Amino acid sequence: MAWIKLSSPTVRETPETYAPFAWPDGRFQAFPAIWDAPPAREDIDVLTVIERRRSRRSFVSLNHDQLGQLFWHCARTQGIATSDLGFDLEQRPTPSAGAIHPIHILVKPAQTHKWFRYDARRHGLLEVEGSESELKPLEECSKGVLPSEDATQLLLVAEPGKTSAKYECGESLIWRDAGALLAIMAVTAEALNLAFCPLGITGEPWASELAAPGILMGVGMALVGGNPDRPPERAPSKPNR
Repeated sequence: MAWIKLSSPTVRETPETYAPFAWPDGRFQAFPAIWDAPPAREDIDVLTVIERRRSRRSFVSLNHDQLGQLFWHCARTQGIATSDLGFDLEQRPTPSAGAIHPIHILVKPAQTHKWFRYDARRHGLLEVEGSESELKPLEECSKGVLPSEDATQLLLVAEPGKTSAKYECGESLIWRDAGALLAIMAVTAEALNLAFCPLGITGEPWASELAAPGILMGVGMALVGGNPDRPPERAPSKPNR
């Protein structure tokens, strides 16, 4: 098998300016904020979570708060810094080359055909208008890989122009960002007693059709849901403040 060679990324001597893709406004659903939340279990540490992590293929439906807990611990914006790239840099729980975070998380909850985009700064979901018909073939493709009516589908959609503004040959950085995000989500899901399974499909060619050619690209999918083999153990979070 021929190996696809990706050139090594290098920082541009002169950064380019990039205007991020403007997603159309849709209905917003906020997640509850979680401040100083307790761990999934008081007697569990990260090494134990990693040791017991498995890709799980049986799911029960997630509620809105459970999905919010997953995103809070692995994908929310924790800090913002200005840059000369045309957009802000961000600190999130998941590492990203150059603190750019070019990957959007699209979500299709179980028992619905609507897709939403996770807003990392406001910690909530924005409905992606028109995606119901555009991503219907992808929904069916996902079911062909691992059928589950009770799983929430997660689609990773990269915006390559953000990474390219700082790096020459940044394609491999985007794929590594996608892998890091999937890994952190998998470990976080395990800590929260959720079932999580990455899928081999990327989301193409449908993800890229959400924008003009060359703007967006699918870089991964996963399923997440409640774990039918282990009841929830998480204590109630503290009230919003």
